[in-house]
Amino acid sequence: MKLFKSLVLSVLFVILFVACKKNENTGGAADASGSFIGRVKYQGNSIEVDRDNRLIRVLRDGTDTYKIEFFTGIPNITGVRFDKTNDSTWTSTDTTELKIVTITGKLLAINYQSNSQSWNVTDAVRK
Repeated sequence: MKLFKSLVLSVLFVILFVACKKNENTGGAADASGSFIGRVKYQGNSIEVDRDNRLIRVLRDGTDTYKIEFFTGIPNITGVRFDKTNDSTWTSTDTTELKIVTITGKLLAINYQSNSQSWNVTDAVRK
């Protein structure tokens, strides 16, 4: 009987541990990460790309910075910082009008210019 009680308590402990672990909050900034599908336009370094239905990933690159990967021979954008403006909107914190990255709900929009390079993504949808 003692063995049965020990076994039942062990199973309950494992279930409780797994259930609580799923509910842990990973932090506010984690919501900016994700994969998106959309049209990517890029100009720079003697390359011009305009492709539909391309994978775009926003990944955490440090404690408070992100990188944006394009997987199509297009250089990545690194060092992007986001501010959470409401429950579903993230906006890059760069104060110039030339470096705008916005995630609104399931949509990603990029209008980013740096070092004679230009990235443009409109209405990419979260995958």
